[in-house]
Amino acid sequence: EKFHIDSVSTAEQYLDALVLEHPASPVTRTISFDDPAEALCAEAERLEARMIVVGNRRVKGAGRVLGSVASDVARHAPCDVLIANTTDG
Repeated sequence: EKFHIDSVSTAEQYLDALVLEHPASPVTRTISFDDPAEALCAEAERLEARMIVVGNRRVKGAGRVLGSVASDVARHAPCDVLIANTTDG
């Protein structure tokens, strides 16, 4: 399944669909306009999460090592991190 989220309302619609598909799974929503990696790690810490799942969609070339959201989350997360292969190709 592929999706592209380019606005807050689109993200909310996607989360609403996930909640309907998986009613037994708890879903929390937090909107942040801060650095994505910092926001994910802070939210995981706040929720005492056991795992963060993050995609690597835009991670290519040197970005695989430097500066990607997935790499930053993996370095700073307070819990386990699963980096899902979401790149095209």
